[in-house]
Amino acid sequence: MKSMIRFVMINIKQNSFDFKEYTTELMEKVETGLAAKDLEFYANKDRMRKCSLVLMDKQYVVQFTFIMTHGTSQLKVDISREANSVDDKELHDLKIKIKDLIIDEWEQCVWLEDRQSEELAEDLYKDVHSVENSLRRLINTVLFYNLGGDWWEKYMPTHLTKKYNQRNDPYKDRAPSFKNIHTNLLSIDTGDLVTIISFKTYRVKETNIFREDDPFIFGFAEPESNIDRRRELHRFQYIMNNLMNDEKSIEGLQKSLTRILQEQMEVDKDFWEDYFAPWFTCNIREFQGKWENFSTDRNHVAHNKLIDTKLYQKFKKSMGDLLTLITQAESKFSEHLDQEMNNFLEELEEMEEIEYRQREADLREIKAEEAGVQIRDEDDIFELLQENINLAFGEIKQDIYYRSDLEIIYKEPLLKDNDENVLVIIHNDTRNCITVDVEPFIDAEEAGTSTVNFLVYYNDDHQESYEISYTNGEAYFNKDQGCYMPNIQDELDVSAFEDLETLVHKLVNEKMPEIDEDMASFPCVECNAFAVNISKENEYTVGHCFKCGHSNQVGGCMKCEEPIDSTQDGFCESCQEYIDRQ
Repeated sequence: MKSMIRFVMINIKQNSFDFKEYTTELMEKVETGLAAKDLEFYANKDRMRKCSLVLMDKQYVVQFTFIMTHGTSQLKVDISREANSVDDKELHDLKIKIKDLIIDEWEQCVWLEDRQSEELAEDLYKDVHSVENSLRRLINTVLFYNLGGDWWEKYMPTHLTKKYNQRNDPYKDRAPSFKNIHTNLLSIDTGDLVTIISFKTYRVKETNIFREDDPFIFGFAEPESNIDRRRELHRFQYIMNNLMNDEKSIEGLQKSLTRILQEQMEVDKDFWEDYFAPWFTCNIREFQGKWENFSTDRNHVAHNKLIDTKLYQKFKKSMGDLLTLITQAESKFSEHLDQEMNNFLEELEEMEEIEYRQREADLREIKAEEAGVQIRDEDDIFELLQENINLAFGEIKQDIYYRSDLEIIYKEPLLKDNDENVLVIIHNDTRNCITVDVEPFIDAEEAGTSTVNFLVYYNDDHQESYEISYTNGEAYFNKDQGCYMPNIQDELDVSAFEDLETLVHKLVNEKMPEIDEDMASFPCVECNAFAVNISKENEYTVGHCFKCGHSNQVGGCMKCEEPIDSTQDGFCESCQEYIDRQ
């Protein structure tokens, strides 16, 4: 077994002292107080005794050594166990119990060695490094992003920069591999880290005592602010006159001069509010309080002070909470950087795309001027085709505009997607429908051919397809003449619109005739639509349903044999009037 705990008691207060009896009674009290088992002394000498006992199935060895020299009595206590002692609660309870039972009987207790405390400190020191380095890393990252790589030299006060320049040079000399890197924050004191994140820079106020006088306005009293400003300016000049004539007068005038100058300043950059607050879940006062507590705990750990389990747990929790606070801020800022970088790359891509299109447009313009050919870009082709499509379908709409029984819907095609609906004609009574869809293909390359295919449907049944096209111009560079020459002239072919218009009018006339006065007031027995023909004057048979084509029973006049608006035979209105007059 190895010694884990060693302390010595000096000068017992009792007049008589029996070493064997004293240690036996002591360990029996320990056994009772800690509910230990198997207490056994197995080494009994006049001035050294060893015993073992079991706490929670763990065996411990306690050795007592009594020394008497020059009238001074000493009782040295060694506690051992063959195991890691960091999380050994029983070891902690055992050493404290022995110490508490005998401390009042001795004049002094000197702690010589405590491996458990050392191991606790070693574990905590890792947390200390993690917390400090996390804040250093966050400060460097945030300020480098917002203020540039020279933020330390440009913004930090001289008392900091001078202090760490003097400190850094010897450190770098000892580690030559790192002589050429920026290490200021790696050697900065813990307390100064908070000084940086709460730092403020100042600028002269726009309204200050040194500005030019406001112009005097006749008939108005001078503003009180001007009077105060002039009074302060006079005071400043008085102080400076004294300093210019007697440098030693600064000792008596320094406070007044400082106050005047401070009043002319306002905050320019608030490091916490401007750069750190967005990423932290606490305010600056809360963070300063947590960091002050951490600095105190950190010094306790770093300076080899004894640590018991309660203090260890307290340090562990407070450092863990602070580390979580900082790492969460790091994570939020990292996400912000990622988003900013994505936005920057997107803007860069957009700028490159704009520049590329501009270069292409400039080149097309040069080719058009020199070669006399039209070379359109994608937007120009869209515009040209849409213009002709609008014109053609505008004429179709105009030709049937008078038909109140038709609903006509036209949507200018964007020419971006296939199956885009451009024209819909619906019969209000029969609900028969004519639609025209477009399938565009745009090729803006030189000599490329762009097409728009028009698909005509009647009640979802495909009738016919028509295609218009535009072929872009093309030019080549003639080295001999030093300019662009024509290769292919641009060409627009919209002749298919004539056939398209003819088909649409044919479908309207044949499938959607004007039949308001020819329809019965009773519905079709097949589709229940009020679309039954009762006229002999159109091309349809009497009883024909304009909606579904079913042949319905229509009554006839029993006198003139003309169809009547009924499913049963009867008399038409004129014959009924004749009969009534007889």
